[in-house]
Amino acid sequence: MTEAKDLVLSGPFSLPEGDVKRAVVFFHGYGANGHDLYGLSSFLKWSFPDTAFYFPNAPQAVPGAEIFGGRQWFDLSAYDPSRMVSDKGEIERFCRSLLPLVEEARSYTARYVDQVREIHGLDAAHTALVGFSQGGMTALYTALKYPEKTAAVVGMSAVPVVFDDKVFPVSDVVSKPDVTLIHGDADDVVPLAAYRVNLENMDKAGVPAQGFVVEGLMHGIDETAMFHLKNALRAGFKTE
Repeated sequence: MTEAKDLVLSGPFSLPEGDVKRAVVFFHGYGANGHDLYGLSSFLKWSFPDTAFYFPNAPQAVPGAEIFGGRQWFDLSAYDPSRMVSDKGEIERFCRSLLPLVEEARSYTARYVDQVREIHGLDAAHTALVGFSQGGMTALYTALKYPEKTAAVVGMSAVPVVFDDKVFPVSDVVSKPDVTLIHGDADDVVPLAAYRVNLENMDKAGVPAQGFVVEGLMHGIDETAMFHLKNALRAGFKTE
């Protein structure tokens, strides 16, 4: 049986006192690490008392940020938020360039999800994925290519998942879990136009998706975003 010490990625996790009936895996943003989102477990455990929360560290160190523990799911050194402001074509072109990189990251993320499920004996219907920013794209991509349908996948301030004819054509979508996208209308890192592209591409692939725009929120997570996250997890886990 897989144990936590054998996980393919390092990072903190929070376990309930009793039996684990569900699990949520969180993918952090660029330049952060698992500890950056770990504090969310303090707020979520009261709503999901039988749930394990996992916060893996991305496999790559951000060059120059190693001393601060900065990690990345894939290289974003060429990222320029100004390219994501309004031009849908430019947003999609840039995001397509990321597809080979997020596909490489999936070799870690999908295995990590497998291992979390093995540790607790959970099926995919009791496992959810959540990601912030770069981790949002990672969570969505991992879930859409995962061999089983997860309970839910939530992208918070997420870099969009788009489709191409080579790395990720629509026909290669394996699973279609319920997707929730949460985004601040004042986000200057992943601008709101990217959120709209994300929703449009989910619709293009026939993936059920809902979106929530948080007024005044920049590139972060506030109480309103947490409210929508909790609702998405309740719906996915059918604990409403």
